[in-house]
Amino acid sequence: MKKIFAVLALTLSVYSFASAQGGGGQRGERFKEMMKQRLKDSLQLSDPKADSVIAVLQEFQPKQREIFMDQSMSQDDKMNKIKELNTERKEKLKTVLTDDQIAKYEAMEQNMRDKMRQGGGRRNGGGNS
Repeated sequence: MKKIFAVLALTLSVYSFASAQGGGGQRGERFKEMMKQRLKDSLQLSDPKADSVIAVLQEFQPKQREIFMDQSMSQDDKMNKIKELNTERKEKLKTVLTDDQIAKYEAMEQNMRDKMRQGGGRRNGGGNS
């Protein structure tokens, strides 16, 4: 259960660039551009395709945050809602990405989760696995 919420917290932090863009100014824009470049490099996406992926992520980020912040829901309910939302997000991503690109994107997300668990997201965390 803790693992699920750690993943949820990571997901929210990764996608928080959507809200940062609204009030975060240059920092949010910089993060969005870094994310766009990472998508282009990792998935070999064109600018319009990368923008479409970011738009999908931005669409789902506030929904995830709302679930995560809802104090009236049990952890199990939150976990189930997040699973449903992730399934919906994946379906939407399939309208933009190929199956191979989806697999690469999911591997990229898993890599980010692993880095967060091992050292708070530091690039050269020096963790000994």
